[in-house]
Amino acid sequence: MIRAVVSLVLTLVFAVAAVARPLTVAERDPAIEARIADLLARMTLEEKIGQMFMESWTEQLDLARVRAGDYGSIINFPSEAEARRAQAAARESRLGIPLLIGRDVVHGYRTLFPVPLGLAAAFDRDTWRTSFEWIAREAASDGLNIDLGPMVDISRDGRWGRTVEGAGEDPWLSARFAEASVTGLKRGGLGAALKHFIGYGAPRAGRDYAEADISTATLHDVHLPPFEAALSAGAEIVMAAFNTLNGVPGTANPRMTQDLLERRLGFDGLVLTDWDAIRELMNHGVAGSPEQATERAINSGIDMEIAGKFVPNHLPGLVRSGRVPMARIDDAVARILRVKFRLGLMDPPGSVTAAAAPVKLGSPEIRAAARAAAQKSIVLLKNEGDLLPLVKPPKRIVVVGHSAVDPSDMMGAWGAVAVQEETTTFFEEFKRRMAPLGSRVVYSEGCDDDCLEPISSEFSAATSAGRKADLIVAVLGEPWYMTAESTSRTRLGLPNHQQELLDRLARTGRPVVLVTLAGRGLVMTEAMPKAKAVLYAFAPGTMGAAALVDLLTGEANFSARLPVGLPRSVGQLPMSYDALPTGRPQPGRPGDDLWSRYVDEEITPLFPFGFGLSYTRFVHGEAKVVEPKLRRDGTLEVEVTVTNTGMRAGREIVQLYVRQTVASRSRPLRQLKGIASVDLAPGEKRRVRIAVPVAELGYHDDEGRLVIEPGPFRAFVGASSAADTALDFEVIGE
Repeated sequence: MIRAVVSLVLTLVFAVAAVARPLTVAERDPAIEARIADLLARMTLEEKIGQMFMESWTEQLDLARVRAGDYGSIINFPSEAEARRAQAAARESRLGIPLLIGRDVVHGYRTLFPVPLGLAAAFDRDTWRTSFEWIAREAASDGLNIDLGPMVDISRDGRWGRTVEGAGEDPWLSARFAEASVTGLKRGGLGAALKHFIGYGAPRAGRDYAEADISTATLHDVHLPPFEAALSAGAEIVMAAFNTLNGVPGTANPRMTQDLLERRLGFDGLVLTDWDAIRELMNHGVAGSPEQATERAINSGIDMEIAGKFVPNHLPGLVRSGRVPMARIDDAVARILRVKFRLGLMDPPGSVTAAAAPVKLGSPEIRAAARAAAQKSIVLLKNEGDLLPLVKPPKRIVVVGHSAVDPSDMMGAWGAVAVQEETTTFFEEFKRRMAPLGSRVVYSEGCDDDCLEPISSEFSAATSAGRKADLIVAVLGEPWYMTAESTSRTRLGLPNHQQELLDRLARTGRPVVLVTLAGRGLVMTEAMPKAKAVLYAFAPGTMGAAALVDLLTGEANFSARLPVGLPRSVGQLPMSYDALPTGRPQPGRPGDDLWSRYVDEEITPLFPFGFGLSYTRFVHGEAKVVEPKLRRDGTLEVEVTVTNTGMRAGREIVQLYVRQTVASRSRPLRQLKGIASVDLAPGEKRRVRIAVPVAELGYHDDEGRLVIEPGPFRAFVGASSAADTALDFEVIGE
């Protein structure tokens, strides 16, 4: 029986400050500023320049140089003991200034959570914040005080390998992910180093390190919101991008570093290079010598160099010759010291923040949190005939695919100090959990992780095993080493000969469940028809196998949504749902075949941004705009009734998209502006409200100024970016 409508209206409001105004940064503590001034007055030039260099640990690290103040930061320690020893040496230096100690803690330290793109699929701020808090607590317990992350670059081209490190294609979702990530890291005891400022996620043709060419309006409307949200959440470090933006490398771009980041956004923290990036200024062709490269980087607003040693080797002479002013050095060192004070490193010794309570690495509590996050990160794309869940599984099941027995593919790239032995393989977990249900599970590799050659004997063995089984579970997709830095791809189907293997399995006539591992939006056009059920698991982390089996057996229900649309073809890339309309967006009049299309493919994605299925079914009923005429200082409120019409409890993620239908410039067909998650029992329904400040419906002009323009708007509410429930409203003048 359908339950009565719950009277409580669920309200979810998210807001991002307008980029055209300086951020409200933390007020500077006069006591801290006085101590910074005192330290600067007592520091030698060599000690100041030492603070401006970040070294990476090697076995040859000389603690005497640490005691001499030659380093402001050291990263990539192999153990807590080494980190603690170096920190103690730094405190023994003449001025006792501690080190920033960190590494790339992209999605976990000892315990790996889903990769960031997978975490983003949760569409859930609490999951993001909790995950990064646990990640930080593990890392802080091992002596770290900063994370060289999160990466908050927008990515709209799946060819780019580092798509896996961010939250996908949408500025609104990415901004919330960035804010929650930084908040979680801070609560867990780590400072955040945002990367890569700015436009690194939009390289030409998706090729890592290639140039980006981005208009001012697009920079502010698409690429800047995640950085702004993360800075508002308290990120203290920003890493400059490797590549060029509109012809200028991020390491030597004062318009971005000084004008935009520091002056306009009010950032007073530390600006960091990427790895050995000052040297790369010569490769970019904007510097003819190491001295010129160093001069350009530091005078452009770089405060600290990672590796390379251009700062310690060349900066002293540049200062003494006057090519780099002493005021620029003092500003850089003040920013570095300010970060160390704000992170709690200066007082008392050994402390980071009050939130950084030590934890045991890999504790059951952390692993439980990673498992819960993984459950919410895996997207159900297809479930033909309700094949899943396997409540009463068949007697004979064969698992195919090397990734099913390779823990590294579950773990994903950027594994920090995680160890494979602590990660259960999918086959082991699935076999163990199926046995009490009366199912016999066997394994057949089919092909190795590369699947470079269609080895007939291995393919035949897998096919033969499939014919003898009642169900085939194929674990395919990108191995971990295809989803990281410098892993751009031009073909985005299942890698190499995996599609041929899947084709052969489908021809057995047995139902196939496809578990897809990936670090980007793959082209699933050929794969989808070959399987009865398809899961998109990204790389789910240390507890990924357990989470997958939880979902396959129905112990947990799917709620994740795609943070990137899945293209039908690589030829559609770059692609995003918030494209601008054209003058001919639809098929033309009879006899007019000139419209915006491809002659060999649809223009729509195979699966839209925000898509995801569940084991239950939801119906979106009556929807309305609470107030159809809004002032520019008002709030858009949209209500919709959501009903669980299925037989299982589940979570629906209601999504609100908005379009300004008439404006001074062409506006996107729709933009995500709010979400609301609602948990419903079978038959239950609730009235859901999503509220969005009208100020968030604006856009930026060619000068980067925020414009909130009166006029007609349309709201779309539903379960993905393809939502078809349309509601009109108007923003009126003051």
